[in-house]
Amino acid sequence: MRRFTVVLGLIALCSALLLAPVALAGKAKEGWGPTSSWIGRYHVKVLKGGASGVRSGELTMFIQEEFPGSEEPAGILNLRTKHNNDVVYLKELHWSGQARTAVVKGGSFLGPTIGRFVGKMRAPGKLVAGVSTKSLGSMELSFSRYSKKPAP
Repeated sequence: MRRFTVVLGLIALCSALLLAPVALAGKAKEGWGPTSSWIGRYHVKVLKGGASGVRSGELTMFIQEEFPGSEEPAGILNLRTKHNNDVVYLKELHWSGQARTAVVKGGSFLGPTIGRFVGKMRAPGKLVAGVSTKSLGSMELSFSRYSKKPAP
């Protein structure tokens, strides 16, 4: 009986070791669903400008290599007000069905958490989201992808 338990344990361990890289690789690149449905550059249409009166913007979504062998989905959101350009960074991207969420970071991808991104994917390349930050307030934005490439 003990021998059977040891063999069964070894099979479970080997299975876990074989499947772990696949599971981790899929999770790291998952982001907001299949990569082809969200990677690229987006025009931002402002539906509600927030406390700072955001007027327009652009979002760039890509896979970021944090260090060799570690890839994470990320985004750079540039928002324009009457007097400033504010750049914030999207990290910790998650999705469930049509829902898309991210943490908004200030200063850099490693900066402090300053807000939240909560959106809904309407179609590939089409997204509507509430974005809130400490400095800009709560905005409602519509995103339309115009390029599937994250860089010009």
